[in-house]
Amino acid sequence: MGPMEHEQASASDETGSAMSPPVDDVRDASGVASLVAVSVGEASEPVMVEPVMAEPVMVEPMSEVAAVPEVAAVPEVAAVPVVVEPVEAGGAAPVDAELHAMATGDASSLASAETFTAAAAATVDVTESTTFKYQPGDIVPGTIVTVGANGIEADLGDGVVAVIPRAEIDGDDPALGQAIEGTVIRHQAGSGRYVISPKRAARTRAWSAIVAAFEAGTPVTGRVKEATKGGLIVDLGLRAFLPDSLIDVRKGMGRDLIGKEVTVMIIECEKLTGEVAAAERRSEKIVVNRRVMVEQDRKAARARLFTELQVGEKRAGRVSALTDFGAFVDIGGVEGLVHVSELAHRQVAKPADVVKVGDTFDVIVLEVKPEKGKISLSRKAALPNPWSSFQASHKVGDLVFGTVSGLAPFGAFVAIETDGHDAVEGLVHISELSRFRVESASEVVAVGEGVWTQILAIEPEKRRISLSLRRALE
Repeated sequence: MGPMEHEQASASDETGSAMSPPVDDVRDASGVASLVAVSVGEASEPVMVEPVMAEPVMVEPMSEVAAVPEVAAVPEVAAVPVVVEPVEAGGAAPVDAELHAMATGDASSLASAETFTAAAAATVDVTESTTFKYQPGDIVPGTIVTVGANGIEADLGDGVVAVIPRAEIDGDDPALGQAIEGTVIRHQAGSGRYVISPKRAARTRAWSAIVAAFEAGTPVTGRVKEATKGGLIVDLGLRAFLPDSLIDVRKGMGRDLIGKEVTVMIIECEKLTGEVAAAERRSEKIVVNRRVMVEQDRKAARARLFTELQVGEKRAGRVSALTDFGAFVDIGGVEGLVHVSELAHRQVAKPADVVKVGDTFDVIVLEVKPEKGKISLSRKAALPNPWSSFQASHKVGDLVFGTVSGLAPFGAFVAIETDGHDAVEGLVHISELSRFRVESASEVVAVGEGVWTQILAIEPEKRRISLSLRRALE
């Protein structure tokens, strides 16, 4: 035992158990000792560790330090968002639960749209889910390749498939092979498919056409769908409102246009947003005017007809309106007046007694006044002359049956039907109504009453027939 060991042993004997915990005297390469506690079971014995001097290593000096190449910075890779589509049992292809709910109307399946499994995550192709050619809002063309209970699919080309929810189709399902276009609603990440809407594409196209027509001041054609408060609804691809005051140059021309195509001018179009859109329950406000088109058509037609019409010419006409003094008849884009005296060979009290709106018949042009824009017509002149037939088949003294058509202070008018022709009217003078003196014809007969009379005189040149009720009774 060396001198140092002897001293440590003596110290140990003197202190016994009161000594501090054992330590190791450890020297580092520089020869500096350090104390390290060593625990061996419950008893400890200090162990002195002799320093081990490392052999010196000679380093040859370098005349020139070699340049250390710089390491190129590695660009940070942006995190790629991955949307995992739910996977049906059995490792089936990802299923879009939200789309399935839209297509089938099953709202309960929407709850599973955000539920993903490890198996579903394993099916996601990150590259495919991030390389979309079209973006939401784009209008894309395609061809229908699937029409089934689970949905409708369209081929957009290059193997790209788009899914079409049935709620985004107007009318019936499209046919296989049918060309279609739709607005991209969203992407189906992980499947590389799109969700598109033909309905939204049609609305976008329609709105663009309406704005272009409005800005250019060109007319458009649409179909009248229904009547509403204050006007009509016209389908231009979007709903347009046609106010009552802008339907026609005449009032009351509305209900007969339902279901028909009309040409209109767009006088107002704007996009609605916010509270206004919510109140209107629509996203566009479109107002149209048909009256201006009617006026333009009538003006052009009148100018043409006034140069073409000849007095005495026969034209086909349609009653467009009735007044107390006659009937307005449309003869091809322009109206002429048939005076009440020209409606029939007999006396007519009211035009409605002879014709009604919508009736069609031939008329004869009596007068044309281009400078005043007036045309006079006659229905009577286009009818067979009942006087010729009556004169050929009747003579003075004959008894004839007729209907009281009117009363006057001086007597009663009786209409006598002729064979296949208009009726002719004869006058029963008040003195020929009864053997007794009467103050008014209404004391003896009433309008609409059928009576027998005797012919007293026939004056074809004056179109007069004199009749007697008193003598027929005798």
